[in-house]
Amino acid sequence: MIRLVMVVLWAVLMTGVAAAAGQPWSGEWRLTWGTGGALVSLQQDGDSVGGSFGKGLIRGSVHGDRFEGQIIFNGETENLTATLNADGQSFAGTTESGDWLNGFRLSADDLKAATVPIDLSSPRATLRSFLDSVSQARADRTYALAAALEALDFGNDPGWTSREARFSAAQQLFQLIDRATFTMASIPDTEDNSKLTLSLPQIDSNAAITIDMARNGDGKWLIEMPSPDALRLKLEATRPETSDGFRMLQSPRDTIRAFIDGMRNWDSGGEAQALSAIDLSQVPDVLRPMEGNIVAQYLVRILSQVGHRTLQNVPNSGSDREPFVVFELPAGRIVIAPVGTGSDTRWKFTAETARNIRDLYRAAETLPDNQALDPVFFPPSPMFTLRDQVKRFAPVLLNTLPLPGRLEYWQILASAVAIALITLLTLLLRRIILWLLLRPSLKRHVGNPRRLALALAVGLSVVAGSRLVMMIGLPAATRQYTVPVLGTALLAVVSYALWQLVVFVLSVLESLAEKTETALDNILLTFAAGLFKLGIVIGAVMALSYLWSLPTSGLIAGLGISGLAVAFASKETLSNIFGAGILLGDRPFRKGDRIIAGDVNGWVEAVGLRSTRIRTLHDSLLVVPNGKLADTTVNNLGARRRRTFSTSVMVTSGATPDRLHKMTQGIETLISSNPIFDSRATEVSVTGITANGIQIDIATVIETRDGRTARDATHQLFLDILRLAESQGLTLGHGTEKSADATPGD
Repeated sequence: MIRLVMVVLWAVLMTGVAAAAGQPWSGEWRLTWGTGGALVSLQQDGDSVGGSFGKGLIRGSVHGDRFEGQIIFNGETENLTATLNADGQSFAGTTESGDWLNGFRLSADDLKAATVPIDLSSPRATLRSFLDSVSQARADRTYALAAALEALDFGNDPGWTSREARFSAAQQLFQLIDRATFTMASIPDTEDNSKLTLSLPQIDSNAAITIDMARNGDGKWLIEMPSPDALRLKLEATRPETSDGFRMLQSPRDTIRAFIDGMRNWDSGGEAQALSAIDLSQVPDVLRPMEGNIVAQYLVRILSQVGHRTLQNVPNSGSDREPFVVFELPAGRIVIAPVGTGSDTRWKFTAETARNIRDLYRAAETLPDNQALDPVFFPPSPMFTLRDQVKRFAPVLLNTLPLPGRLEYWQILASAVAIALITLLTLLLRRIILWLLLRPSLKRHVGNPRRLALALAVGLSVVAGSRLVMMIGLPAATRQYTVPVLGTALLAVVSYALWQLVVFVLSVLESLAEKTETALDNILLTFAAGLFKLGIVIGAVMALSYLWSLPTSGLIAGLGISGLAVAFASKETLSNIFGAGILLGDRPFRKGDRIIAGDVNGWVEAVGLRSTRIRTLHDSLLVVPNGKLADTTVNNLGARRRRTFSTSVMVTSGATPDRLHKMTQGIETLISSNPIFDSRATEVSVTGITANGIQIDIATVIETRDGRTARDATHQLFLDILRLAESQGLTLGHGTEKSADATPGD
């Protein structure tokens, strides 16, 4: 049975695909071009394709995936060509005038959402329809311009015959009307006469913008389009505006437009624009990003609910600093007011509006559902997704506690769930991390594996769980106390974890550096670890200031002012830090090298930011300031490439010329037979006859950096010389001396 159903479904699917393949141009399309756009319905019959949009027609034929035809608009014909994409969902082309052309296929739901309703039953309805249509076109829905043309009467003026001219004229007329401030209630909803002249006032000007309207034979009210010259003169007589000047927030209208435009383009840079239109100065810095996001989500839904439609009833001048009330609800008002003075003035939704936004939204929810804004203006919000589900299945949980911020019951339950999940994740991560840290290869590098595992688990769990907390959308009044306290505790844990990780990584790298031939010596590692630790401390201090909303800018400025005093008071410390940099740059020694610097004599163990630790010949630990080492002549015995060796052997009895000759030759042979000695630099000769005996001097070079290896070589050489003397019947006695730079213990 299942197989039969699958076969039937497959047959139906293939039939639909075949039909679509036979008529790929048929369907509803969203058409856009340089000066406008329209919704177009195309029908394909064989090789012929035809369709219409408003007062325009499209006719032509297809050859494969290429369409060649004409746009017929107002009696004028314009050739065009277009090519259908392989997926059949879009096409692109050009007109003979050089205008680009794009088409995107619309589903039934998309077409319903994209259709712009036009009501021409009264002067008020016509003007509202025109303004709404062009406003949508200005918000990247350019196809809405075709609907706006239905509200215009171009008459017989030859300047408005072409498609480009009429679409451009609609935009220019909108710019003219948009420079006025009026309410739709001031526009007649009924009119006995067939003609009407509207006088739309301009703020900061005694002049008014006049618009003529007339009722045609079908009873529809249309806006009479002025001639091209008359429209140009009207535009020149009014205050010009730049296309993106509204982003400067110089008036209440700019603020609403910037906010709405930002919400629509939220994911492509609009978030910052929308938040700039809200006064969040009373929100602590640490809460501002999240709270701004929540306030914006509430505010756009309120504007949609209360029925915000046109911007022309909002003042477009900021010269009057009187706050503008957008809407008044039982719980309060939505107000736009100036912030700042002089040229720095910006009009924003007030801090009081942001503070009461949750109460305002709950009041707006009780109003009739206007849905004035398209869903495209509502960016995805996990918090509202959760809240909508609560509203649907458990509306009682939307009740609030009588506390500042109006914490809702569902938010309390969600917070408890989030805490439980974070706790479980912490326990799980702690077990996994501890298991890793207790591995033999890692355990020896960690001082306290259990404490480090817990710190890392807490940090990772809270970071991962912060997404859940953001989805809950707790009020700022609740978070302004919990976030600093919990954030401080988390900061301490994370700082400890980072500190221990630096120690862990340093230990691992030092171990690798000792095992491999690498230029990454221990001094560089120690110095780098010190810098990272210093960075952790500075970062923790800055983060702590941010959590508690301390004026970090003032702190930094204060440090700059007192910098000279601090530098003078801590000049020795700064000298040692700079000395560490000099030692790191010059690299006069490595860890394990034996150095002599003034009265310092020992082996280098570590170089820190302030001091260097030296293990002395007596096994004591000497801590030497880096500044002192940087200013002292350093004799690095550990950096020697070769070591000179010289000694004197005193023959006290049994000496004859032949035996002495064989003795000196034998010593040379012993030295040349050992590759660690440089035979070319070897000299063995009788140098003196005294009452104590005959003296033989030996001089050579040991090819090694390591003192231990040098000592082993000379030890073996002396034993071999004793055996050689014994074989020659010679006795070595008092007066034998040694001189070499292979210092004992080196």
